[in-house]
Amino acid sequence: MVCGILCPSCCPRITLAWVSHQFTAKKGSITMDLTAEARRILLGARRGALATLSGEAKDPYASLVSTVAGEDLAPLLLLSTLSQHAQNLAADPRASLLLESPEVATAPDALAAGRVTLQGTVEKADKDGLRAAYLAAHPEAEMYYQFTDFHLYRLVAPRLHFVAGFGRVVWLETAML
Repeated sequence: MVCGILCPSCCPRITLAWVSHQFTAKKGSITMDLTAEARRILLGARRGALATLSGEAKDPYASLVSTVAGEDLAPLLLLSTLSQHAQNLAADPRASLLLESPEVATAPDALAAGRVTLQGTVEKADKDGLRAAYLAAHPEAEMYYQFTDFHLYRLVAPRLHFVAGFGRVVWLETAML
């Protein structure tokens, strides 16, 4: 570790045991393992802010999307090819997705609650094979699922940035979860 925090440029090969040991934090009287908390957010998130790169200048573009974790924890996204974010992804598949813990909605200080930011590339997923999993989380999307311009995508992210609250921040490899 060179920078004093866990970042992928200085610490690309952080082990799960080291992260679990060094970054176990207290939340009230309950010990909270940050890797388990990051996993909980990935599994429970139903919406997020998707950031894509727009136009020739590759300007950042963020939009609200519905999501659910696939079996490998990769977020699944049902997007219309008519949408700006899908058009951006067709030109450049790099993206970032911010997911928040359920506690954000009721926390007096939302920034003290947990959140995960994934960085990676978006690729098409098996729309028919993952239909039941996606619609179980988003039954309201049944109508959209039938439209031919809607496709299912997955965000393949080798790492994520997890903020468990003030001073509890770590980069994790998604394979560690």
